[in-house]
Amino acid sequence: MYVTDSVWLGNAEAAVDAVLERVGPRVVLGLPLGIGKPLHFANAIYQRACRDSSISLHIVTGLSLQAPKASSSMEHRFLEPFLERLYGDIPELEYARDAATGKLPENVRVSEFFFQAGSFVDQPQQQRDYVCTNYTHAVRDLMAQGMNVIAQLVSPDPSGDSGAFSLSGNPDLTLDLIPLLKQRAQDGTPTALVAETNRNLPFMTRDALVNQTQFDVVIDSPQHDYPLFSVPNMALSAQDHLIGFYASTLLRDGGTLQLGIGSLGTGLIYQAIQRHSNNQQWLQLYRALDIDQRFPFACEVGGTEPFTAGLYGCSEMMTEGFIDLLDAGVLKREVASRESDDVGATLMHGGFFLGSRRFYQRLRELPDELREKICMTSVNFINDLFDHRLGDQQLKVSQRDHGRFINSAMMCTLNGAVISDALEDGRIISGVGGQYNFVAMAHELPDARSIITLRSTRQHKGKTVSNIVFNYAHCTIPRHLRDIVITEYGIADLRGQPEQEVYTRLIGLADAQFQDELLQQAKDAGKIHPDFTPPPHWQGNTPEAIKALAEDQSLKSLFPPYPFGHDFTDEELELSQALQALKSATATTTGKWQTIAAALLRPANRQGWQPLLQRMSMEKPQTTMDWLEQRLLLWALQQSSTGRR
Repeated sequence: MYVTDSVWLGNAEAAVDAVLERVGPRVVLGLPLGIGKPLHFANAIYQRACRDSSISLHIVTGLSLQAPKASSSMEHRFLEPFLERLYGDIPELEYARDAATGKLPENVRVSEFFFQAGSFVDQPQQQRDYVCTNYTHAVRDLMAQGMNVIAQLVSPDPSGDSGAFSLSGNPDLTLDLIPLLKQRAQDGTPTALVAETNRNLPFMTRDALVNQTQFDVVIDSPQHDYPLFSVPNMALSAQDHLIGFYASTLLRDGGTLQLGIGSLGTGLIYQAIQRHSNNQQWLQLYRALDIDQRFPFACEVGGTEPFTAGLYGCSEMMTEGFIDLLDAGVLKREVASRESDDVGATLMHGGFFLGSRRFYQRLRELPDELREKICMTSVNFINDLFDHRLGDQQLKVSQRDHGRFINSAMMCTLNGAVISDALEDGRIISGVGGQYNFVAMAHELPDARSIITLRSTRQHKGKTVSNIVFNYAHCTIPRHLRDIVITEYGIADLRGQPEQEVYTRLIGLADAQFQDELLQQAKDAGKIHPDFTPPPHWQGNTPEAIKALAEDQSLKSLFPPYPFGHDFTDEELELSQALQALKSATATTTGKWQTIAAALLRPANRQGWQPLLQRMSMEKPQTTMDWLEQRLLLWALQQSSTGRR
């Protein structure tokens, strides 16, 4: 039987000594994804391996978080104070920094199964060491790497009474890894389980609780607690809001919600709250978009009424939006727990969480009664219906009534295949994660639907390109699992449809400027009849039409850029809008020269802009380049200003 006498230490260096003494110089270190990484220990063992080449360190993990980097001098001036305010007190994850720049020593490898989006797209070593796996297979595949050490950030009980640590925002894989690691130890392989405490981590209860004696090494140093890595709320565009609105029409009262990360998910949260709390105006937009006539199946799948029974959340990632839904009275459908019908009623099952500083504070301040209704648990419980170890498939099916599993994508092909994680040349952008799990689950559960959301276009090298494409050399979700797709131009119900319907419905979600080419490609391939004539309303799929809708005074309150607040100061908010306008204007060589010319020809009126120039350290240019950047910033401020001066 596996027995441990936990060693409690006050610093990470001593913990590294203890681990190496237990397992030897070959360390395969498993770290949780996201905020569950113990930064002091991770940095200490990485530094030790950098100093001592006799140590072989293989880190297996996902989502190694790094603060954003500036891509220009102007962005650096803007970001440096902002990033210092958000991340200045958080230790940098040193192996991730060096992996991103190709500077890992030869005796260190890092294998991730999910990248922070785009962080390693041009880093060959990380592309080679990436492990492609579904979230539900991650435990199996990480153990296959030979993992012999697990280290995790944990929250000690604030009351000091329980003798338990909370895995908090990361029980997702650890709950299943702990018994496997202990079995590995019983089979004769030396192992170590390391906990690093941090009192800023919300103390989540129920399945997230683990007895302190489970850990071999505990690093407990309250004076070294650091803030949690936060993800600032980003601005929502009118397109994001419309995608969220269409998705909100498909939610069934009394149903279940799974949601992915990002602004498209935030748009859905806001619009679902509007449907519940501001129903008359929400219905005004519903009628303006002519949902009943254009997408009549939405009435059958979803609804338009406020949420009386409410929703139950079952999502691998508990995004901040679920707490907003809770506050608004939308997330209120309780389901029976795994233990019994009357103990542990649950509003939300989540595997991990990640969000803003406001989000973490709200979790820390939850009343005990409400905290008990949020169950952070194993991702295999959440993402898989048929987990034989748990043996509660019927309960899962009954909990997930009218499941709406909503995930975002980069692109969608005309046959319904979805691209979410990689490029056609094989380079990984992020990872499969749990997207495939939920798409497949939607086809297994009665009355469940998989909903893929994406913007119809993106900017690439200064040009607008379509995200609805004829075909692509890679896919994340195969065409035979196609279901519902949403862009800012509407909803396509693809489930069970013949090829011509699938192709035409998806072309109907594309931007008007790309429809003719897509239609011709489909006709050339024999997928659409040669005599097919596109309906006139397709030509209404334009950015101008969306802008007009969002600026309609009677609907404008449904399109706020920051519906749930932001981390910017007022000056930074104004600067961010100006810098975004400047970035768009200079995305092409022609645009860059035209913008420079416009900035130089316009009088350099600094009146009213001095505080913003000072915030950017640009009030007194020292060089010719400083002077040019000041002129460009003044031009951008004047272009983006809404009447400040």
